[in-house]
Amino acid sequence: MENIIIIPAYNPDEKLILLINSLLKAQYSSRIIVVNDGSAQTSTYVFSKIKEKIVLLEHPINQGKGAAIKTALKYIAQNFEGENYGIITVDADGQHSPVDCERLLAALEVYPDSLLLGVRTFSGDIPWKSRWGNKITRFVFRILSGANVSDTQTGLRAFTVKLIPFLLEVSGDRYEYEMNMLASSTKKKIKITEIPIETIYIDEKNTTSHFRVIKDSLRVYGSLFLYAGSSFLSFLLDYLAFNLFAWVFCFFSIQSTAILTANIIARILSSSFNYYINSTYVFDKGSGKSFFKKNTAVKYFMLAGAILVVNSLILRFLTDHAGLSKAIAKLVTELILSIASYSVQKFIIFKVKK
Repeated sequence: MENIIIIPAYNPDEKLILLINSLLKAQYSSRIIVVNDGSAQTSTYVFSKIKEKIVLLEHPINQGKGAAIKTALKYIAQNFEGENYGIITVDADGQHSPVDCERLLAALEVYPDSLLLGVRTFSGDIPWKSRWGNKITRFVFRILSGANVSDTQTGLRAFTVKLIPFLLEVSGDRYEYEMNMLASSTKKKIKITEIPIETIYIDEKNTTSHFRVIKDSLRVYGSLFLYAGSSFLSFLLDYLAFNLFAWVFCFFSIQSTAILTANIIARILSSSFNYYINSTYVFDKGSGKSFFKKNTAVKYFMLAGAILVVNSLILRFLTDHAGLSKAIAKLVTELILSIASYSVQKFIIFKVKK
């Protein structure tokens, strides 16, 4: 299997020159594609030293790591024939060693149908934003996808050329692309295989990273934050409507069906509101289009109906058998079902991928 190395580069320094030289000397000697992602003039010297040794692609302005990887993948699809190619993405800041690159490419011979991740151990003196950033994204990813990935932020990834069409469809142009790649792989049943690698940081603050903690974190977690706000407003509507109608029915001495009927009415109101917000703003990226889309509306209200049934069963159990008050029981029930609802909406109903 021939190998192709992709290196997205934004304002690189001489570490990129050292990386290129060490990769070219390695036993698995590969073709190297470097994408200059709109770097400043200060990096011109670096690119001039390597351009004769590699394929250099350039963005006139900075578009992001995800866009740089996609540019390289398009180049490979257009210029390399056949399927006998292994591809690996490597960061330009020297945090991935040639030994680890060789380890992943060797593993690709064994797992040609997998997306391989070079996972770090995060032991020892690790910059806090890298340690905690990985913990948070790992936790969020596990909740949303059900898959346990040890290192969601690793840039060292390997796959065969046959995954290129799939990877070009994955949404995101910046750092969110790497998280979306994992989520989409899980959805498409593409196996994610982890290969242990060395953990290398240039300094304590990891200053070589171009990850913008606030802005790029919002990109990575954007849909989750929007969904959380939408769900909270829908929950308030549902909770207030439930308690209001439960009080009304109990006031008129309709005790036997008060909780069930109040729950159904509240769920109809809140689910309609939630569908409008999610279909128009959360999963459709603020397009503001008419909220009723037949292809998603049917699926959404089928989900709402299923959740209503489960919701009512849990609610009845907690009030009749666990001895909880109707207000507390409602809170517990909504918490149990909220994560399942989010996952189904994102990956099945609204199919967030493009």
